[in-house]
Amino acid sequence: MRPLLGQALAAAILCLLAGCDRTAGPATAKDDLGLVRDFSLTERGGQEVHRSDLVGKVWVAAFIFTRCAGPCTHVSGTMARLQHDLSGSKDVVLVSFTVDPEFDKPAVLRQYATRYGADPQRWLFLTGDPEKIYPLIHDGFHLAAEQNQGEDRKPGYEVMHSTRLALVDGQGHIRGYYDAKEPEAVERLEKRIPELSAKRFGIGPEDLPAVNAILNGTSAILLVLGYAAIRRRAIRLHKACMLSALGVSALFLASYLYYHFVVRHGQPTHFTGPGLSKPIYFAILTSHTLLAIVVAPLALYTAYQGVRDQLARHVKIARWTMPIWLYVSITGVVVYWMLYQLYPSR
Repeated sequence: MRPLLGQALAAAILCLLAGCDRTAGPATAKDDLGLVRDFSLTERGGQEVHRSDLVGKVWVAAFIFTRCAGPCTHVSGTMARLQHDLSGSKDVVLVSFTVDPEFDKPAVLRQYATRYGADPQRWLFLTGDPEKIYPLIHDGFHLAAEQNQGEDRKPGYEVMHSTRLALVDGQGHIRGYYDAKEPEAVERLEKRIPELSAKRFGIGPEDLPAVNAILNGTSAILLVLGYAAIRRRAIRLHKACMLSALGVSALFLASYLYYHFVVRHGQPTHFTGPGLSKPIYFAILTSHTLLAIVVAPLALYTAYQGVRDQLARHVKIARWTMPIWLYVSITGVVVYWMLYQLYPSR
């Protein structure tokens, strides 16, 4: 049983190391042009998109409007070219922000996106209240966008705006500006992207959902091994497994809270699965969350009774704790798989 425990822990560690080989780290002082301010805007499909939804992705921001008779066609054409050229880069997302949000509602943006063959998983079109859009462009991206007035305001020229593309890294830092109308600038942009999305060793904020799933899986393995150990009367091994599972679960809770309240600032990750997958997902998520609340004090109480050698109480409560704890650990992995692997939001 001891070799089996060692093998299981080693496998979990290997999975952790493999799962954290992800995108490039934070911007360095040399080319950090500022952090894009947080935003909450509406995508052409109707779902809310936040900056935190793009954590871990390298993204290119463009600024256009659908009734534009000026350079927008060129800008969106450049974005379409990038979509084609970067089709093999799964960690790269294109994001077009409308500078005419009062006209460019989601339905209008859907038609516009279709014209350019925009993949909704790879190329987003965002709109929202003007009070959100313009401060984001001015203060977040440090670019120009203004409603034309008087004689300058003609059909197709309602808004004056920049044609520069902003390259943003996986932590939300702007790493460069490139004029969409200049082929040489676009080539430099394409060459820069692989550097930002290059593989690295280490754990970044975007890796935490995978880390949390690994911790849940490790907890489930330890629980099963602990149960098998006590069935064989291997009491010391049972204690080691169960206390390790308690420690791993505590580490998971700390990591989970950090990711959702510090990294994502309380913003949920939206489930994008179709049809029947939604009620199935939310049923699993709801049962997982409610039972996780129950099992936390239950596991502590059960462990406390075991450490004090109050075996009668320990065994009595453990009959309830064990299946609930195991269910919570396994469904934690299932929730991660459905949300980030089976139906990834981006």
